[in-house]
Amino acid sequence: MKKRILLFAFVLSSLLTFNSCSSDDNSPSTSGNIVGKWEYYKEGEIVNGNEYLDLYVHSAGCTKDYSEFKSDGTFVDYYYNDVCSLNTDSGTYSKVGDILTRDDGFDAQQYTILQLDNSTLKVKFTYTDAGETFTSVLIFKRIN
Repeated sequence: MKKRILLFAFVLSSLLTFNSCSSDDNSPSTSGNIVGKWEYYKEGEIVNGNEYLDLYVHSAGCTKDYSEFKSDGTFVDYYYNDVCSLNTDSGTYSKVGDILTRDDGFDAQQYTILQLDNSTLKVKFTYTDAGETFTSVLIFKRIN
């Protein structure tokens, strides 16, 4: 269930705040093209304003999990279980500014895009589990 939450909870809503007296000209771009295939690369949490990331754990010996955003506004998540059996989830998506919304037909999830360029998609989202709210981060690498 947690893997599905992380996959869908691409499954993201609060913004990191950086305080500075000058403009932040070195901030990552969020205006790149999201269409394409994106391999899960890192995942983690934001705790007290600090990111804690680990490499995403793909099922051993299987094709790596990835998400595909298509130009027609649909997405498909591809992920493999421990016996390398393919599972998919799909739905529609929209990207408005730095907000990515994915709807799988059951619920819509919002993500804040922290970085989107030719090689990297980094998003964050919030979710509640057992009455406690968490902020998760996912980083994807473009594979096509």
